[in-house]
Amino acid sequence: MPRIKPYYAVKCNNTPIVLEILASLGLGFDCASKNEIADVLSCGVSPSKIIYANPCKSKSHIEYAMSENVELMTFDNEEELYKIADCAPEAKLVVRIKVDDSHSKYHLGRKFGIVVKKVPYLLQVAKHLGLDVVGVSFHVGSGCDSCE
Repeated sequence: MPRIKPYYAVKCNNTPIVLEILASLGLGFDCASKNEIADVLSCGVSPSKIIYANPCKSKSHIEYAMSENVELMTFDNEEELYKIADCAPEAKLVVRIKVDDSHSKYHLGRKFGIVVKKVPYLLQVAKHLGLDVVGVSFHVGSGCDSCE
């Protein structure tokens, strides 16, 4: 699947050797905080391999990410779009959607994301704000045993 890019959730294990090995394999990194972004960057990872994927980012952390050239960010609500438009209008955005995670042992997909039927509205808001939406993100939970 050439257009699918996996991102390793740094919160799982941010040990430098783990990050360095994954970076050598060409993986991207899902960072949920300023500290996680700093950890990954300190391993020599290109900012273009990082997605800032916190559902409720502080403005100062958005500004930090942009100052480090981490431009890829998720959003799943209107308030987040207004924050990003205010302090990082040049960011590349990925809409995070809710998906069915009923086949997972740990249902994390329900915790974050927007229901699919509300995506068109959010995309209109992003367009109105002049923001660049470049992709879609989702989390299927942990221990998923089905691709359905």
